Amino acid sequence: MNVNLLYADKEWEGTKAYYDWNSITKDLGLDKLFKAAEKECVLRGTKIDTSGEADTYLGMAVKKVMRIPLRTEEEVKYRQDIIQDCIKKKSLISELYEFSTGLLEEWEKLGRKNNGMGVRDAKGKLITDIRILKLLVNGMSKVRTMLENSKEGLESEGFTALYERLVENFSEDYDNSLQDIIKDLTFFSDATGKKEERGNYVLYHPRVKIDCGLTDGLKISDLKLEHIETIVKQYTNPRGIIAKISSTITSLTPGIISLYDDQAMMGDAAELEYQAVYYVYSVCSTLLSSYGPFFDQLRFQTAFYLGVINIRSYLQCYHIDYCFPVTGSKGSLKYKDLKEVVMNLEQGGEVVGNSGSLDGRQLVIITGANQGGKSTFLRSIGIAQVMFQCGLMVAAKEYRSGLYSSIFAHFTRREDSAMNSGRLDEELRRMDQIVSNLDENSLLLLNESFATTTEKEGSAIAYDIVRALKEQGVSIFTVTHLLSFAQRVYEESKDDEKVAFLSAEHLEDGSRTYRMIPHEPEITSFGLELYDRVLGSH
Repeated sequence: MNVNLLYADKEWEGTKAYYDWNSITKDLGLDKLFKAAEKECVLRGTKIDTSGEADTYLGMAVKKVMRIPLRTEEEVKYRQDIIQDCIKKKSLISELYEFSTGLLEEWEKLGRKNNGMGVRDAKGKLITDIRILKLLVNGMSKVRTMLENSKEGLESEGFTALYERLVENFSEDYDNSLQDIIKDLTFFSDATGKKEERGNYVLYHPRVKIDCGLTDGLKISDLKLEHIETIVKQYTNPRGIIAKISSTITSLTPGIISLYDDQAMMGDAAELEYQAVYYVYSVCSTLLSSYGPFFDQLRFQTAFYLGVINIRSYLQCYHIDYCFPVTGSKGSLKYKDLKEVVMNLEQGGEVVGNSGSLDGRQLVIITGANQGGKSTFLRSIGIAQVMFQCGLMVAAKEYRSGLYSSIFAHFTRREDSAMNSGRLDEELRRMDQIVSNLDENSLLLLNESFATTTEKEGSAIAYDIVRALKEQGVSIFTVTHLLSFAQRVYEESKDDEKVAFLSAEHLEDGSRTYRMIPHEPEITSFGLELYDRVLGSH
């Protein structure tokens, strides 16, 4: 049985991920989001409390799921609806995650990793398998009960369908039937007896009813199991006089044979008992291959959603507006008060948001003042798109965008400054890998690419690459200080509605607003002005 809380028609698989997820994570600073997913942020009065214990599994789950983009509007809406259910029913998603985690830990204690190979004898392995079966069946019953108790108010297709599958495939009647079988196998897995309160012991006495024939020499043949059940009795001393008398009385019952103190018959009966129990267990053994993966997926998928709820708690604590994006047509992009959420979380304060519409714009070139917020804006677009295509909320009051088959990031690696001329080779190598893996429906984010060589050479390289990719239909956002490149594209595309130019707003007094406005390419990055502002007074 499937969980299907990430996709409507399949379980999660680590396939079709972004080509270079590590570069996307590094260039966009997504590790901060993964850390936020590990524990809740709580606002206590005016103070933000993040002192809770971190659960690294939550961050891992969010990271793994985010690396695989959703590619259809239906997939995005399916996951968004589940997140909104989780917001309303946080206690449910927490309970499902904690319960599945605890169950899998108990399974590990029973030797799941070695699949019972550490057990030396067949009887020991059968005992372990019965205990695992009991654990998983009880777990399925518990999950159905959790959803039953919380179904009021659950509106998403994902949760509704999960509950309906449990009712259909693990109904109460089916559950009771399995519980009866497990109850009658309990004597075998708990054969040593179980100590209860007040010093008493509970013993499990099996009744195995068989039909057979006799051949020459009074040998038994044609054995057929007709019935097996467990009788539970409680004694202060399981080997005392009361137990002995009870066994004697039982032996007088027609059709019942007492094996008390008959070692030879006990040995034969033990083998018959094992075979009978194994036969009954084998009928249910296929459930392990169904219920086991169910709890693996339940833990992983609920961990993702619990991590998302934790990220949301940070947005709330830092008063960051968020929305669930709307899927638009190919090439559409409209945003209102869009913020770079990672910077917002790092600084713990207000970050300037950007608003605008770039519908139909395939190439966006961003120029302007140094330290004017250009790279921050580029990251805000990239982070929002990655979160959107994972079904998450984004840090904006409104966000509408088309969906991309993949996203690529090519940022200058400033930490490689010691490489000198080798830096350009490294940039070109990474670009070659990107070009070899993108398609006409990809989004490419370029941040000061090819600035590691001369302005003339860098502009020529950037122009050739951007022009070729644009002709192939690739969507490109580029922040650049290569002014010859920007001016050349501007002159050639004045009538091209697929190209837009933005600039970091720069006021007359030299101050930066950190907003991107439509503007032709700036002929300077105002480096001298910035130098005077920072160092002029020294």
